[in-house]
Amino acid sequence: MPSLTANEIITYKHKRNFIQFGGPRPGQVVQYAGQDAQYMSIEGVGVPESGGVDPIWVPDPTRIGQYRLVGRQVTPPELASATLMMLEKHGSIPRQLGRIGCQFNLYELTGDCKDLSDFLRGWTDYVLIYARALVTDKDLGTRTAWDSDEQVQDSLSLVLEDVYPVGALAFGEGASTQVDREVLDIVYGSKEQCGDCGPQDDGTKRIYAVTKSSGAGSPGLPAEVTYSLDGGATWTDANITGIGASADPNAIDIVGDKLVVVVGSEGAYYWSTLNRFTGVPGAFTKVTTGFVATKTPTDIYVASAREVYFSALGGYVYKSTDITAGVSVLNAAATTTADLQRIDGRDETIVAVGASDTIIKSLNRGATFAVTEDGTPSGIGDTIQALEVLDALRYWIGTSSGRVYYTLTGGASWIHKAFSGAGAGQVRDVVFATDEVGFFSFDSNTPTANIFATINGGEDWANDAPRITGLPTFNRATRLAVPNASPSIAANNLAVGGLSGGGTDGILLLGIASRL
Repeated sequence: MPSLTANEIITYKHKRNFIQFGGPRPGQVVQYAGQDAQYMSIEGVGVPESGGVDPIWVPDPTRIGQYRLVGRQVTPPELASATLMMLEKHGSIPRQLGRIGCQFNLYELTGDCKDLSDFLRGWTDYVLIYARALVTDKDLGTRTAWDSDEQVQDSLSLVLEDVYPVGALAFGEGASTQVDREVLDIVYGSKEQCGDCGPQDDGTKRIYAVTKSSGAGSPGLPAEVTYSLDGGATWTDANITGIGASADPNAIDIVGDKLVVVVGSEGAYYWSTLNRFTGVPGAFTKVTTGFVATKTPTDIYVASAREVYFSALGGYVYKSTDITAGVSVLNAAATTTADLQRIDGRDETIVAVGASDTIIKSLNRGATFAVTEDGTPSGIGDTIQALEVLDALRYWIGTSSGRVYYTLTGGASWIHKAFSGAGAGQVRDVVFATDEVGFFSFDSNTPTANIFATINGGEDWANDAPRITGLPTFNRATRLAVPNASPSIAANNLAVGGLSGGGTDGILLLGIASRL
């Protein structure tokens, strides 16, 4: 007989709402419904997966009067929609009575046995993100009545960019027997597909990491690629054909059907064709064509298979339009002579960062570069070694002194984002899976690695439960990766490569939110 105290199913009592006017970005605080915002409920949520599916018929070649289904027409979905119900509290003018205008986000926290008013730590099950809502219509309802004393409530019709969940990332170690040296970079290597072009994949099945060499000692073990084709269940090592025994890679990425490993110390990169169906890398080919001596590559940004950018020492930036054929010089230290360490971009914007506070950007896909308007965050005097470009105006950077900065003005001004431990260690990497969901890696001077996470565009960051769970003690998280997938997948999977707690071998971690 079922227990009268059973509590397996989520009910309305397990949910609370938050609102973030202005959308997911730092500086836009999250307000709690009923406390520093009006009481609200979210109703009538519709999330189309497709606009429609229609058959494509042709006459059957073998049967008169019959037809054969040869395809389906799938049209793009409409935007998600919802109705936001808001009550009116005494003591202030309800915001919904005026024109809201700009976009905003809603966050629905779900949990039990915790304080759901705590946005960062009060949920236990998941947070449902209603991304970039716009009001299309308002119904202010009945305002007065003859003989009723019901609550005054206002109904706002919304269209949303997306609706997706964020859960607790439970971390576990992978490739423990294969990874015996620091993991220098890691990348997801597949996209979502339903099995029509090979094995079914939600975008998390193929993962590729590159390790450090063991140096010139005995035995001198060269760097290698460690990869998984089943979401981290099993791992395999692959040799980087021809790499020097003491050469340490800088980065790894996917360019079309090619796996590319950047090796700055050799003034080169290595590419390998990935098997279309299995994802297994073939033999690697070394490419040095186009690189200038001493101006060696340090990082890679892949805009497309025919548009690949490399940051380099001495202020150089390179571009490849055919990854098998080499690079050409885009920026020959015309903007800076500082060593560039990282490069990233979005659409027309390309940004490169490096030593001595250096930040340069291009607004025309690399045709020209210039320093950001006020140069860099004032007076930090560090190497900028972490970079994420969200759009032409929003960038995040991390420094060798353990600080994080962001700009909402394309570099015209910078804001320091405080977090626990800032200024006493190093920020190694920063990545965003969506506009709301991001991560940065930080290691203290101990050294001890931490992963900080945000689910509201960088306004709030936390490195503990419920978002980050099961993270072991280790020295540093050198690089982070998120899948190239739909928001519900990308926001709930994180790959971490770094240095183990002993400081002698590598560590490879996967953080995955549970899904039933």
